[in-house]
Amino acid sequence: MPAYNSNSAEQIARDVEERLAREELTKRMAAEGLLTVKSANEWITRALIRPNPKTWFHGMIVSCENTVLFAGSNVGKSILAVQIAADIAQSERVLYLDLEMSDKQFQLRYTDAVTSRVHSFPENFLRAEINVERLLDEDLEKGIIDSIETAALQGVKVFIIDNITFVCMNAEKGESAGEFMKRIIFLKNKYQLTIIAIAHTPKRYSNSPLTQFDLAGSARLINLFDAGIALGCDVRDKRVRYIKQVKVRTGELLYDEDNVAECEMTTEHGWLHFEITGYGHERDHLSMPHGVEDKEDLIENVRSLVAKGRSIRQIEEELHISHGTAQRYVNRVKAEGVPSVPGVPSDTGGTPGTPDLDDIGDLPE
Repeated sequence: MPAYNSNSAEQIARDVEERLAREELTKRMAAEGLLTVKSANEWITRALIRPNPKTWFHGMIVSCENTVLFAGSNVGKSILAVQIAADIAQSERVLYLDLEMSDKQFQLRYTDAVTSRVHSFPENFLRAEINVERLLDEDLEKGIIDSIETAALQGVKVFIIDNITFVCMNAEKGESAGEFMKRIIFLKNKYQLTIIAIAHTPKRYSNSPLTQFDLAGSARLINLFDAGIALGCDVRDKRVRYIKQVKVRTGELLYDEDNVAECEMTTEHGWLHFEITGYGHERDHLSMPHGVEDKEDLIENVRSLVAKGRSIRQIEEELHISHGTAQRYVNRVKAEGVPSVPGVPSDTGGTPGTPDLDDIGDLPE
Protein backbone atom coordinates (compact mmCIF):
# COMPACT_ATOMS: atom_id res chain seq x y z
CA MET A 1 0.00 0.00 0.00
CA PRO A 2 1.55 3.32 -1.07
CA ALA A 3 2.57 5.73 1.64
CA TYR A 4 0.42 8.77 2.27
CA ASN A 5 1.98 11.89 0.74
CA SER A 6 0.83 14.98 2.60
CA ASN A 7 2.49 17.30 0.06
CA SER A 8 0.51 15.74 -2.76
CA ALA A 9 -2.73 16.03 -0.86
CA GLU A 10 -2.06 19.68 -0.08
CA GLN A 11 -1.27 20.35 -3.75
CA ILE A 12 -4.47 18.66 -4.88
CA ALA A 13 -6.43 20.74 -2.41
CA ARG A 14 -4.82 23.95 -3.66
CA ASP A 15 -5.51 23.00 -7.28
CA VAL A 16 -9.16 22.32 -6.51
CA GLU A 17 -9.46 25.58 -4.61
CA GLU A 18 -7.89 27.58 -7.46
CA ARG A 19 -10.13 25.89 -10.06
CA LEU A 20 -13.24 26.67 -8.02
CA ALA A 21 -12.09 30.27 -7.66
CA ARG A 22 -11.59 30.61 -11.42
CA GLU A 23 -15.02 29.15 -12.12
CA GLU A 24 -16.60 31.48 -9.58
CA LEU A 25 -14.86 34.51 -11.13
CA THR A 26 -16.02 33.49 -14.60
CA LYS A 27 -19.64 33.04 -13.48
CA ARG A 28 -19.65 36.34 -11.59
CA MET A 29 -18.24 38.36 -14.51
CA ALA A 30 -20.58 36.66 -16.97
CA ALA A 31 -23.56 37.57 -14.79
CA GLU A 32 -22.55 41.07 -13.78
CA GLY A 33 -19.85 42.52 -16.02
CA LEU A 34 -19.25 43.64 -19.58
CA LEU A 35 -16.44 41.16 -20.21
CA THR A 36 -16.77 37.46 -20.99
CA VAL A 37 -14.02 35.59 -19.19
CA LYS A 38 -12.75 32.11 -20.07
CA SER A 39 -9.37 30.46 -19.91
CA ALA A 40 -7.12 30.93 -22.94
CA ASN A 41 -7.38 27.21 -23.68
CA GLU A 42 -11.18 27.32 -23.59
CA TRP A 43 -11.25 30.28 -26.02
CA ILE A 44 -9.06 28.33 -28.44
CA THR A 45 -11.18 25.18 -28.07
CA ARG A 46 -14.35 27.15 -28.83
CA ALA A 47 -12.76 28.85 -31.84
CA LEU A 48 -11.46 25.58 -33.27
CA ILE A 49 -14.98 24.35 -34.06
CA ARG A 50 -15.59 27.35 -36.33
CA PRO A 51 -14.15 27.39 -39.87
CA ASN A 52 -11.11 29.50 -40.66
CA PRO A 53 -11.92 32.87 -42.27
CA LYS A 54 -12.27 33.25 -46.02
CA THR A 55 -10.50 35.94 -48.01
CA TRP A 56 -11.68 37.87 -51.04
CA PHE A 57 -10.38 40.42 -53.51
CA HIS A 58 -6.70 39.49 -53.67
CA GLY A 59 -6.60 38.69 -49.96
CA MET A 60 -7.57 42.21 -48.86
CA ILE A 61 -10.97 41.35 -47.34
CA VAL A 62 -11.25 38.78 -44.53
CA SER A 63 -14.58 37.24 -43.56
CA CYS A 64 -16.11 38.02 -40.16
CA GLU A 65 -14.06 41.21 -39.84
CA ASN A 66 -14.96 44.86 -40.15
CA THR A 67 -12.82 46.68 -42.68
CA VAL A 68 -12.65 50.37 -43.55
CA LEU A 69 -11.92 51.46 -47.12
CA PHE A 70 -11.02 55.14 -47.39
CA ALA A 71 -9.79 57.65 -49.95
CA GLY A 72 -10.08 61.30 -50.90
CA SER A 73 -12.91 62.81 -52.93
CA ASN A 74 -13.23 61.65 -56.56
CA VAL A 75 -10.49 59.03 -56.22
CA GLY A 76 -12.92 56.16 -56.83
CA LYS A 77 -13.58 54.52 -53.48
CA SER A 78 -17.20 53.73 -54.36
CA ILE A 79 -16.13 52.19 -57.66
CA LEU A 80 -13.64 50.01 -55.80
CA ALA A 81 -16.24 49.12 -53.17
CA VAL A 82 -18.72 47.95 -55.82
CA GLN A 83 -15.93 45.93 -57.44
CA ILE A 84 -15.17 44.26 -54.11
CA ALA A 85 -18.89 43.57 -53.59
CA ALA A 86 -19.13 41.96 -57.03
CA ASP A 87 -16.11 39.79 -56.27
CA ILE A 88 -17.54 38.55 -52.97
CA ALA A 89 -20.97 38.04 -54.55
CA GLN A 90 -19.51 35.27 -56.69
CA SER A 91 -19.86 33.05 -53.61
CA GLU A 92 -21.71 34.99 -50.90
CA ARG A 93 -24.79 37.17 -50.60
CA VAL A 94 -23.76 40.80 -50.31
CA LEU A 95 -25.92 43.78 -49.35
CA TYR A 96 -24.48 47.07 -50.60
CA LEU A 97 -25.98 50.01 -48.70
CA ASP A 98 -25.65 52.82 -51.22
CA LEU A 99 -26.31 55.97 -49.22
CA GLU A 100 -25.07 58.38 -51.88
CA MET A 101 -26.18 57.51 -55.42
CA SER A 102 -29.67 57.22 -56.85
CA ASP A 103 -30.68 54.22 -58.93
CA LYS A 104 -30.32 56.31 -62.11
CA GLN A 105 -26.81 57.41 -61.19
CA PHE A 106 -25.91 53.80 -60.45
CA GLN A 107 -27.38 52.64 -63.76
CA LEU A 108 -25.49 55.27 -65.77
CA ARG A 109 -22.22 54.39 -64.08
CA TYR A 110 -22.56 50.79 -65.21
CA THR A 111 -23.87 51.38 -68.71
CA ASP A 112 -21.56 51.59 -71.73
CA ALA A 113 -21.83 55.14 -73.07
CA VAL A 114 -21.22 54.02 -76.67
CA THR A 115 -23.10 50.73 -77.00
CA SER A 116 -25.64 51.27 -74.16
CA ARG A 117 -24.77 47.80 -72.93
CA VAL A 118 -25.56 47.39 -69.21
CA HIS A 119 -23.23 45.44 -66.96
CA SER A 120 -24.77 42.36 -65.32
CA PHE A 121 -23.86 41.81 -61.66
CA PRO A 122 -24.00 38.45 -59.81
CA GLU A 123 -27.45 37.62 -58.47
CA ASN A 124 -26.00 37.55 -54.95
CA PHE A 125 -25.26 41.29 -55.24
CA LEU A 126 -28.08 43.11 -53.44
CA ARG A 127 -28.24 46.91 -53.38
CA ALA A 128 -30.21 49.14 -51.02
CA GLU A 129 -30.70 52.89 -50.95
CA ILE A 130 -32.42 55.32 -48.60
CA ASN A 131 -36.20 55.69 -48.85
CA VAL A 132 -36.25 59.49 -49.10
CA GLU A 133 -39.94 59.63 -48.21
CA ARG A 134 -39.11 58.36 -44.72
CA LEU A 135 -35.74 60.03 -44.30
CA LEU A 136 -37.01 62.91 -42.16
CA ASP A 137 -39.23 60.70 -40.01
CA GLU A 138 -36.68 58.05 -39.05
CA ASP A 139 -33.56 57.91 -36.90
CA LEU A 140 -31.04 57.27 -39.68
CA GLU A 141 -28.50 55.35 -37.63
CA LYS A 142 -31.13 53.18 -35.94
CA GLY A 143 -32.87 52.54 -39.27
CA ILE A 144 -29.66 51.32 -40.88
CA ILE A 145 -28.75 49.16 -37.88
CA ASP A 146 -32.24 47.61 -37.90
CA SER A 147 -32.05 47.00 -41.66
CA ILE A 148 -28.70 45.24 -41.33
CA GLU A 149 -30.03 43.01 -38.55
CA THR A 150 -33.14 42.17 -40.57
CA ALA A 151 -31.01 41.20 -43.59
CA ALA A 152 -28.67 39.18 -41.35
CA LEU A 153 -31.64 37.20 -40.05
CA GLN A 154 -32.50 36.46 -43.70
CA GLY A 155 -29.07 34.99 -44.31
CA VAL A 156 -27.01 37.92 -45.63
CA LYS A 157 -23.49 37.73 -44.18
CA VAL A 158 -21.61 40.52 -45.99
CA PHE A 159 -22.50 44.22 -45.79
CA ILE A 160 -20.90 47.24 -47.43
CA ILE A 161 -21.85 50.68 -46.07
CA ASP A 162 -21.20 53.53 -48.50
CA ASN A 163 -20.50 55.61 -46.62
CA ILE A 164 -20.34 56.19 -42.86
CA THR A 165 -19.97 59.95 -43.33
CA PHE A 166 -23.57 60.06 -44.58
CA VAL A 167 -24.74 58.07 -41.58
CA CYS A 168 -22.73 60.10 -39.08
CA MET A 169 -22.66 63.76 -40.02
CA ASN A 170 -19.97 64.37 -37.39
CA ALA A 171 -17.87 61.40 -38.49
CA GLU A 172 -14.73 63.53 -38.79
CA LYS A 173 -14.85 64.16 -35.05
CA GLY A 174 -14.82 60.44 -34.43
CA GLU A 175 -17.40 60.33 -31.61
CA SER A 176 -20.48 59.97 -33.81
CA ALA A 177 -18.97 57.39 -36.14
CA GLY A 178 -17.51 55.61 -33.13
CA GLU A 179 -20.92 55.09 -31.55
CA PHE A 180 -22.33 53.87 -34.86
CA MET A 181 -19.43 51.43 -35.33
CA LYS A 182 -19.92 50.04 -31.82
CA ARG A 183 -23.44 49.01 -32.84
CA ILE A 184 -22.08 47.56 -36.10
CA ILE A 185 -19.47 45.56 -34.17
CA PHE A 186 -22.23 44.18 -31.93
CA LEU A 187 -24.12 42.91 -34.99
CA LYS A 188 -20.92 41.58 -36.56
CA ASN A 189 -20.16 39.48 -33.50
CA LYS A 190 -23.74 38.41 -32.93
CA TYR A 191 -24.33 37.14 -36.49
CA GLN A 192 -20.72 36.52 -37.63
CA LEU A 193 -20.95 39.21 -40.32
CA THR A 194 -18.38 40.73 -42.63
CA ILE A 195 -18.67 44.52 -42.63
CA ILE A 196 -16.93 46.91 -45.04
CA ALA A 197 -17.40 50.61 -44.30
CA ILE A 198 -16.48 53.32 -46.79
CA ALA A 199 -15.01 56.54 -45.42
CA HIS A 200 -12.99 59.47 -46.69
CA THR A 201 -9.82 61.32 -45.86
CA PRO A 202 -9.68 64.99 -44.93
CA LYS A 203 -7.48 67.26 -47.01
CA ARG A 204 -3.91 65.96 -47.05
CA TYR A 205 -0.61 66.53 -48.85
CA SER A 206 -0.45 64.45 -52.02
CA ASN A 207 3.26 63.71 -51.51
CA SER A 208 2.73 62.03 -48.13
CA PRO A 209 2.32 58.25 -47.77
CA LEU A 210 -1.15 57.04 -46.85
CA THR A 211 -1.48 55.77 -43.28
CA GLN A 212 -4.27 54.71 -40.95
CA PHE A 213 -4.16 58.22 -39.49
CA ASP A 214 -5.47 59.65 -42.78
CA LEU A 215 -8.89 58.22 -41.99
CA ALA A 216 -11.20 61.03 -40.90
CA GLY A 217 -11.69 60.72 -37.16
CA SER A 218 -8.94 58.09 -37.08
CA ALA A 219 -7.65 58.88 -33.60
CA ARG A 220 -10.56 56.86 -32.24
CA LEU A 221 -12.24 55.35 -35.26
CA ILE A 222 -9.43 53.25 -36.76
CA ASN A 223 -9.17 51.24 -33.54
CA LEU A 224 -12.70 49.95 -34.09
CA PHE A 225 -11.74 48.27 -37.37
CA ASP A 226 -9.93 45.00 -37.85
CA ALA A 227 -8.44 46.12 -41.16
CA GLY A 228 -7.91 49.28 -43.18
CA ILE A 229 -7.47 49.76 -46.93
CA ALA A 230 -6.49 53.07 -48.53
CA LEU A 231 -6.90 54.07 -52.17
CA GLY A 232 -4.36 56.60 -53.42
CA CYS A 233 -3.90 58.60 -56.60
CA ASP A 234 -0.67 58.91 -58.61
CA VAL A 235 0.48 62.55 -58.71
CA ARG A 236 1.86 62.16 -62.25
CA ASP A 237 -1.00 60.35 -63.94
CA LYS A 238 -4.50 60.93 -62.59
CA ARG A 239 -5.73 57.76 -64.30
CA VAL A 240 -3.50 55.66 -62.07
CA ARG A 241 -4.47 54.57 -58.55
CA TYR A 242 -2.82 52.38 -55.98
CA ILE A 243 -4.27 50.25 -53.19
CA LYS A 244 -2.48 49.94 -49.87
CA GLN A 245 -3.27 48.01 -46.70
CA VAL A 246 -2.73 50.24 -43.67
CA LYS A 247 -3.95 47.83 -40.99
CA VAL A 248 -4.46 44.07 -40.68
CA ARG A 249 -5.30 41.76 -37.79
CA THR A 250 -5.60 38.44 -39.60
CA GLY A 251 -3.03 37.07 -41.98
CA GLU A 252 -0.16 38.80 -43.71
CA LEU A 253 0.22 42.46 -44.65
CA LEU A 254 0.36 41.89 -48.42
CA TYR A 255 0.20 45.40 -49.83
CA ASP A 256 2.34 47.79 -47.79
CA GLU A 257 4.34 50.83 -48.92
CA ASP A 258 6.85 48.59 -50.71
CA ASN A 259 4.23 46.55 -52.55
CA VAL A 260 1.15 48.61 -53.34
CA ALA A 261 -1.27 47.25 -55.93
CA GLU A 262 -1.13 49.61 -58.92
CA CYS A 263 -4.28 49.91 -60.99
CA GLU A 264 -6.10 51.92 -63.63
CA MET A 265 -9.77 52.74 -63.89
CA THR A 266 -11.26 51.12 -66.95
CA THR A 267 -14.63 50.18 -68.40
CA GLU A 268 -15.59 47.28 -70.60
CA HIS A 269 -19.19 46.72 -71.72
CA GLY A 270 -20.36 48.94 -68.88
CA TRP A 271 -18.17 47.31 -66.22
CA LEU A 272 -16.47 50.26 -64.53
CA HIS A 273 -13.68 48.93 -62.33
CA PHE A 274 -9.99 49.06 -61.44
CA GLU A 275 -7.66 46.79 -63.37
CA ILE A 276 -4.55 45.84 -61.40
CA THR A 277 -1.57 46.44 -63.70
CA GLY A 278 1.31 45.63 -61.38
CA TYR A 279 2.88 46.21 -58.00
CA GLY A 280 5.38 48.81 -56.87
CA HIS A 281 6.60 51.27 -54.26
CA GLU A 282 4.18 53.87 -52.92
CA ARG A 283 6.90 56.54 -53.06
CA ASP A 284 6.93 56.27 -56.85
CA HIS A 285 3.34 57.57 -56.92
CA LEU A 286 3.93 60.49 -54.59
CA SER A 287 6.56 62.63 -56.28
CA MET A 288 7.91 63.31 -59.73
CA PRO A 289 10.96 61.27 -60.81
CA HIS A 290 14.24 63.21 -60.74
CA GLY A 291 14.66 65.28 -63.90
CA VAL A 292 11.14 64.67 -65.20
CA GLU A 293 8.85 67.69 -65.23
CA ASP A 294 5.59 66.15 -66.41
CA LYS A 295 4.04 63.06 -67.90
CA GLU A 296 5.00 63.87 -71.51
CA ASP A 297 8.63 64.22 -70.52
CA LEU A 298 8.41 60.89 -68.76
CA ILE A 299 6.96 59.25 -71.88
CA GLU A 300 9.73 60.69 -74.04
CA ASN A 301 12.34 59.37 -71.62
CA VAL A 302 10.73 55.93 -71.79
CA ARG A 303 10.57 56.13 -75.59
CA SER A 304 14.27 56.93 -75.77
CA LEU A 305 15.24 54.09 -73.46
CA VAL A 306 13.06 51.58 -75.31
CA ALA A 307 14.71 52.61 -78.58
CA LYS A 308 18.08 51.90 -76.95
CA GLY A 309 16.96 48.41 -76.02
CA ARG A 310 16.52 48.90 -72.29
CA SER A 311 14.41 46.34 -70.45
CA ILE A 312 11.46 47.34 -68.28
CA ARG A 313 13.51 46.63 -65.17
CA GLN A 314 16.32 48.89 -66.40
CA ILE A 315 13.86 51.65 -67.32
CA GLU A 316 12.24 51.68 -63.87
CA GLU A 317 15.68 51.86 -62.25
CA GLU A 318 16.99 54.65 -64.49
CA LEU A 319 13.86 56.81 -64.20
CA HIS A 320 13.09 55.89 -60.56
CA ILE A 321 9.55 54.77 -61.35
CA SER A 322 7.60 51.69 -60.30
CA HIS A 323 7.56 48.47 -62.32
CA GLY A 324 3.88 48.90 -63.17
CA THR A 325 4.40 52.47 -64.41
CA ALA A 326 7.40 51.44 -66.50
CA GLN A 327 5.50 48.54 -68.02
CA ARG A 328 2.48 50.70 -68.82
CA TYR A 329 4.50 53.37 -70.62
CA VAL A 330 6.65 50.84 -72.46
CA ASN A 331 3.48 49.20 -73.79
CA ARG A 332 2.20 52.62 -74.82
CA VAL A 333 5.30 53.73 -76.71
CA LYS A 334 5.61 50.35 -78.41
CA ALA A 335 2.00 50.59 -79.58
CA GLU A 336 2.70 54.08 -80.95
CA GLY A 337 5.86 52.91 -82.67
CA VAL A 338 9.43 53.29 -81.44
CA PRO A 339 12.10 54.75 -83.75
CA SER A 340 15.20 52.56 -83.90
CA VAL A 341 18.58 53.93 -82.86
CA PRO A 342 21.25 52.78 -85.37
CA GLY A 343 24.34 51.21 -83.89
CA VAL A 344 22.88 50.80 -80.39
CA PRO A 345 22.69 47.12 -79.41
CA SER A 346 20.17 45.79 -76.94
CA ASP A 347 21.62 45.46 -73.44
CA THR A 348 18.86 43.43 -71.93
CA GLY A 349 21.22 40.50 -71.55
CA GLY A 350 18.74 38.11 -73.16
CA THR A 351 18.89 36.15 -76.38
CA PRO A 352 17.92 38.21 -79.46
CA GLY A 353 14.26 37.73 -80.25
CA THR A 354 13.50 36.36 -76.77
CA PRO A 355 11.57 38.51 -74.27
CA ASP A 356 13.50 39.43 -71.14
CA LEU A 357 11.97 37.87 -68.04
CA ASP A 358 11.88 41.33 -66.46
CA ASP A 359 9.43 42.40 -69.16
CA ILE A 360 6.86 39.93 -67.88
CA GLY A 361 4.93 41.86 -65.23
CA ASP A 362 3.03 40.57 -62.25
CA LEU A 363 -0.38 39.27 -63.22
CA PRO A 364 -3.48 40.22 -61.23
CA GLU A 365 -5.08 37.38 -59.34
